[in-house]
Amino acid sequence: MQAKDRLRREYNSFNDLSRQFRMYDEQSVDSLLDDRLRIHMNPNGSDDISLQRDEFYTPTYPTVYPPSPLLLLRQHNFKLKVYYSNVGNCVQCNKRIRFAVASLRCRDCPLRCHTDCCSHLTVNCIPQPLANTKRGHLSDYVPHAAPMVPALIVHCVTEIESRGLEQEGLYRVSSTREKVKRLRHKLLRGKATPHLGDKDTHTLCCCVKEFLRSLERPLIPMYHRPDFVLVTQQTDPLAAEEHLYLAMVDLPQAHRDTLAFLMLHWQRIAESPAVKMSINNIAVVFAPTLFDDVDLNLSNIVLWQQVLRVLLLQSPAFWAQFLEVEPLLSACSLDDDEWKREHYHSPNIHWQTVKTYFRSMVG
Repeated sequence: MQAKDRLRREYNSFNDLSRQFRMYDEQSVDSLLDDRLRIHMNPNGSDDISLQRDEFYTPTYPTVYPPSPLLLLRQHNFKLKVYYSNVGNCVQCNKRIRFAVASLRCRDCPLRCHTDCCSHLTVNCIPQPLANTKRGHLSDYVPHAAPMVPALIVHCVTEIESRGLEQEGLYRVSSTREKVKRLRHKLLRGKATPHLGDKDTHTLCCCVKEFLRSLERPLIPMYHRPDFVLVTQQTDPLAAEEHLYLAMVDLPQAHRDTLAFLMLHWQRIAESPAVKMSINNIAVVFAPTLFDDVDLNLSNIVLWQQVLRVLLLQSPAFWAQFLEVEPLLSACSLDDDEWKREHYHSPNIHWQTVKTYFRSMVG
């Protein structure tokens, strides 16, 4: 009886959860405490609260899902700053930020722009990932707060959807390898967010594909494939959605958020008649990329295309539930140097401090 009362107190916050994470109809606490399969209901959250599954799977989604990736991500945390050195161009208008003129810089991402361009800004705020010398896994490129989607994918997708949904052949027409390589280097290694308004949409699409192909582990890892294949074997759509939710929850958070973000993007691509990229065409193009081509053969390709078609046919609200924005720690009360030390821990910071101390002693 004491254990049951304790669980009641833990589940009192169920009604306070966001509606997009409430996968069950409202019911009594006693029915929630039934000895059934436990499913984690907040995959992006940090708490360990989980709810037990009832006999029937009845998902409840928000009536309005985000129509654009701009609404999925956080706002910029701007600071007015005057630069006395060359800091490059404004990310919005691509004009140079003048010497000793006040401009805006985001505390959470490497974005700089003019004060007049702030109201017209269309670039999302993607916090920089933690300092890491190893680059190859998807977790090395994602921010430290949800949604964990790499900045390269977010910026390219945003630009593609802003001016490319009326262009034929997205993700089907190729671009030059040199342009793709140069753009990818700017997005991954650049010190500031580059301006993408003058980039060809086909180059942006190829940059997304090359990034997914270059990962050490594919977006859907090998040891998670049976869970997604099981979804295609379900004849009941509700049972297929339930198995897909369980498969998504088991994925690492970076893979889960990125997959959900891309699914929403590809669904918008398929809905545009001018692009002429149906769900079947998208499945043919991206099936080997998402599942990797280590064991590439005809039977596996057909199976992976079938899995991807099932994923693309899911409701957009199903994918939107995995993209809740996790708030960042407030940086307004910290100085710039203190904020960098707080968020980007580097093993060289302590050693540089020691060297500076000894140099002052020698001097």
